[in-house]
Formats: sequence, C-alpha cells, structure tokens
Amino acid sequence: TIASFLCALVSEVEESAGDTGTRVFKEASASKKAVPDEDDFNSLTIVDTGGCGDALPSSIRGRREVWEDIGLEVGRRFRYDLALFNQGSPTGRALYIPLLRRVCQRYGIRLVAKNYAVGGKCLCSGGDTSGGRMTSSYPISPMDIVDVNPRVKHSAALSGEGFVPCLVGSPVSLPSLHVLLPDAKAAFEAAHFSYSARALPQALDLAHEAASLYQRVVDSPMHINIARCLDLTSAILFEAGETQLAAGNAARALALSVQLGGFDSAEAMTGHSTLSHILLSSGKLEKGVKHLRAALYLMELMSGKNYAELSNAYHKLGTIYHEVGDSINALRFYQEAASRHHADRLAEGMMAKGMAVLLANVGQFKAAVTTEKRAYQIYSLLLGENHELTKNSQKTLQSITKLAVEQGTRQVEAEQKRKEELAAEAMANQIEADEAEEEEKRKKKGNKKKKKR
Repeated sequence: TIASFLCALVSEVEESAGDTGTRVFKEASASKKAVPDEDDFNSLTIVDTGGCGDALPSSIRGRREVWEDIGLEVGRRFRYDLALFNQGSPTGRALYIPLLRRVCQRYGIRLVAKNYAVGGKCLCSGGDTSGGRMTSSYPISPMDIVDVNPRVKHSAALSGEGFVPCLVGSPVSLPSLHVLLPDAKAAFEAAHFSYSARALPQALDLAHEAASLYQRVVDSPMHINIARCLDLTSAILFEAGETQLAAGNAARALALSVQLGGFDSAEAMTGHSTLSHILLSSGKLEKGVKHLRAALYLMELMSGKNYAELSNAYHKLGTIYHEVGDSINALRFYQEAASRHHADRLAEGMMAKGMAVLLANVGQFKAAVTTEKRAYQIYSLLLGENHELTKNSQKTLQSITKLAVEQGTRQVEAEQKRKEELAAEAMANQIEADEAEEEEKRKKKGNKKKKKR
C-alpha cells in the first residue's frame, strides 16, 4: 500500500513481532483504549507471502525490498551509492521529513498533519484485508492518507516539449506551443538582459510582453513562467524606486507560486524572501519580518537544519531586531545563527561581533569578551592584522575588556559590601539578643527580691 511504502522510506529498520506487540500495548495504555481485539491483530498479521517455492514472488514488499529497489535504481541512473539513508541506525544526517514531503508532493499524496516518528523502526502493512479490513502500518497509517491527487501534465514543459494539436484532416488552427513558447522565452531573456544593463524602462516593457505572451500561449495566468515574469517586474520596479508597485507584483507572484506548487515549494520560499526584502526596505518591518520568518520556516522544512542559508537568515532577523532596540530577541536569533552550519568564516566573524555588541548592551561583559575574541581571531586570520575590521574588533575588545574589569571590580566591591552588611547585621542582632537576655535576667532578679520581702 501507499502507507507501507512511505513507512519504508522514513525508517531505518523494520519492527520485529515483539517490537510491534510492545508498541501496540503501549499506545493502547497511553491513550486509555481497550486491549487490541482480533481485528486489530488480523490487521498486523502478515499473510499471502507467496507460494511454497520461488515461482510466485511475495505480495508483501517489506522495507528491505523497497530500499533494495531504490538503491539499484539510484545506482543505475546516477552511479551513486546511498550514504545517508538505509544505514541501519540513525546517523543524524538523513532528512526524513524533506524526503517524505518531496515524495508526497511529486505523487499527489496528502497526509494528515501530525508529528510522525520518523528515523526509527517501521511496520510495512501486509495484514488480512478480507471483509474490508484495513491493514496496519507504522509510523504512517493508511488512515493518515487523506487523498491521492493524480498528477496530470496540463501545460508545456520548459525544455522544448509542448502540446501539438491532434488534427483530423487539415483544418486551419492556431499554431502549436512549439511556435509561441520560444517567442515568450526570448522576450523574457531580453527583459533580463535589459535589467542587467540597467535599462529599466525597456526591461519593464519586455517583462510585461513576456507575461502577455505566456498567458496567450497557455490561455491561463496559472503558469510558472508568468510568476517569474511578475517576480522580474517587481525587481525592476524596486530598482526604479516604486516600492509599493514592486510589493504588489511580488505578492501576486507569491500567490501564483503557492497556487501552482503549494505553500512549501521552492518558488514560494523565493517569493517570501523577495517580498520580505521589498517590505523591509520600504520600512514595513512587521510585514517584512512575517515573510522572512515564513521563508526561514520553508528553508528548514524543505532542506533540513544544515541548509547553508539558514544561518544568514537567522542573522538577518537578529539584525532587524537589533536595529529596533529589541536586544533580547536579537541576541536569541544571533545565537541561533551561530549554532547553524555555515561555510563562510567571514560571516561567522560578523555574527560573533554582532553578538558581542548585544551581550555588552545587556551587561554580560564577560561573555561579550569571549565572543569578541572569537571575532578578532577570525578577522586576523582571514584579513590580517592591518585590516580595518580587525583593528575595529581589537578596539572593541579592549573597550569591552575594560568594561568587564570594571564590572568585575564593582561586583567584588558589592559582594564585599554585602558581606560587611551581613556581618554588621549579625553583630547588631547578637547585641540586641544579649541586651534582651540581660534585661530578662534583671527582671528575674527583681521578681525574686519582691518575693523575699
């Protein structure tokens, strides 16, 4: 089944019978359900495993068979051996959720949105389906599959293919897409060339012409190249200083990309990034941050936590919060950026410097000194001792070190003062206690003298 295939994709090993029984009883006790009945066990029982010999292949395809076929196909097509997936134990590098998302997207499978236990053990279905029973699989159940939408090609491809009308006889008709698509493509490339040459009026006219040609060819505004034309138009208008019109075209391009490829497509991520840049540049920080965080979420969803641009996106968010004076959130995003994988050492130094400034602003001078030292080491290693960034970092390090020493001195003095106050208070309490004790003794003596009289 589809659920069984998806379970094989997002797992490393297959469950044994004991593992399945333990998991079923744990799930039943955790959800306070009744003990599994006969139908539940029938759905877990593997049947129809083939004939007595090798003539009839098994109708049950387990995880091993699925990955054997995948490995053979990958080796045949790309001459590549799988190094991240199907290793028998979690490596931490295999990106199961992006893989599951991409497979479902390519084949039109819609799943229930929930937290699936990927990267562990799986159960591929093969139970008794007689009487309309539903087979069982784990971690993705057949009940988790909402719908399967057929994927049908409904527009011309980008690599020279297209629809050629099937004609009976020789009637007069419109030219095929093979004639009209190159015209639209040529107009789009000319718009890009004019934009690169800073001929903005000509580039804008050509971008509009390309969008019009594409719409005439496909007889609909729903085409990926029309979205690209809108994106190019927004870039041209932004360069011309028309930020409001640029934001409008970028928003339309984003909406079209979401309609065509879904909210989690690469075009949608690019659209969110473009729109956030335009909105932030025009001073609309709230809306710009919203789209930037959407792009950040899609980056991590589609490409995993090791995506190279994640660190830069977190640093950009931290910079925005820093500029508006929100030091706590800015520091949080800077720290997240520093924890992410990035290959640019110079950008790492800039992140460390920004974090050091924020730590100094919130009074954490000791941590600021450590962070600024890292920035200084990176700058001196990459740029040399005489570079302006290195010199500025050295001056900042000296200033923060001086502040850290002063803060440490104040803390020592404050601690010493606190200890002296505690000692004085303890001495005063002791004197009061002694005086109270002496007063009590005098009262007792006076009472005794009165009794003798």
